[in-house]
Amino acid sequence: MILLILLLIPFVSGLAIPFFKQGNSARIAALISTIVNLLITLPLLINPQDINYTAEWINFLGIQFSLGADGISMVMILLTNLLFPFVVMAGFGREQKNIPMLNGLILIAQAALNGVFMAQNAFLFYVFWELALIPVYFILLVWGGDDRKAITLKFFIYTLAGSLFLLFGIIYLYQLTPGAHTTDFSALSQLNIPAQTQTWLFWILFIAFAIKMPLFPFHTWQPPTYKMASTQGAMILAGVMTKMGVYGVFRLILPVVPQGVEYWQNLIIILGLIGMIYASVIAYKHTNLKTMIAYSSMAHISLMAAAIFVINQYALQGVTFQVLSHGVTIAALFYVACLVKEKTGTTEFPQLGGLKLKAPNLAILFLIVMLGSIALPLTAGFVGEFLMIAGLFQQSIWFAAIGGL
Repeated sequence: MILLILLLIPFVSGLAIPFFKQGNSARIAALISTIVNLLITLPLLINPQDINYTAEWINFLGIQFSLGADGISMVMILLTNLLFPFVVMAGFGREQKNIPMLNGLILIAQAALNGVFMAQNAFLFYVFWELALIPVYFILLVWGGDDRKAITLKFFIYTLAGSLFLLFGIIYLYQLTPGAHTTDFSALSQLNIPAQTQTWLFWILFIAFAIKMPLFPFHTWQPPTYKMASTQGAMILAGVMTKMGVYGVFRLILPVVPQGVEYWQNLIIILGLIGMIYASVIAYKHTNLKTMIAYSSMAHISLMAAAIFVINQYALQGVTFQVLSHGVTIAALFYVACLVKEKTGTTEFPQLGGLKLKAPNLAILFLIVMLGSIALPLTAGFVGEFLMIAGLFQQSIWFAAIGGL
């Protein structure tokens, strides 16, 4: 029941807040909603047992409204409910159009993302996956920056195309389940799918997750979208939405098509490492702070993608740590970029200088967040990246060398 409450609080608040007349009241109500969700989430980390919820839903198809949480789910739920109070607070003190509608959309996005990480059957997972796209699409389209229409359309087309592949894969798996068909993850993981089928079914399922992460070469929507997005939009996209792809691999790919994973394992690791080097080189060459952050984020995610497919204990634990660490760090970086723009009027490096003199506290905050991003020992990023590179080393010394480069 507690999971249903976590789902309903932001959803109901998100539907109600657009009717507020005052922007500050809408912001305060949205912040209270997100803080309540966070306070409800924290005790679940201590005692995660018996938090499943199941209700009748689409009976004639054998699909239930089933929510639950395990290890990786709890990490994702914590990340979502930890970041959204900061997403809402990023709007305080800033002039924005239609503040009640913006905050309503932010909360509906939070509800949908919670649903993605709680869903215990593939069809419900898909419903929340698509629902999360809708508010984020409008946040980008209405509150984004220059060229937002063209860039948002590209983001929408990419995501929708991947979602259609995912839907086809779920329907195919549904037909494979014996007796009364179901899309429960537990039933799908027990399917005995022929190895030859798994080799092509892997890609049907994986493309949607590869686009969402994004993984090279499905990444071209990401850098312009991050640069164009408002601060709050970028925090949602980079902090949580990209992790939907990582979570999808954990939840649907690894247990359902293990032989497909084994067949394509080295190719995905190589694509991840190519994406990491490619994004890092471009990040060095860019002179815009937000674009640099976008490409550095892609490099981190690419390393996560490579580590997932190593499939050993070090790598998978490292990815789990890094999902949380990267989500917090990248959201903080985009917020810092917003503050830099407000203080200096630009995010172009040639025009940035003397930030320590203009805003010393901001400079200190920027340094701390950046040290976490580069995984300095004693920061959260170090734990995840060390374990991921250790996992790559067990697979191949060359993979580890490139991953650590």
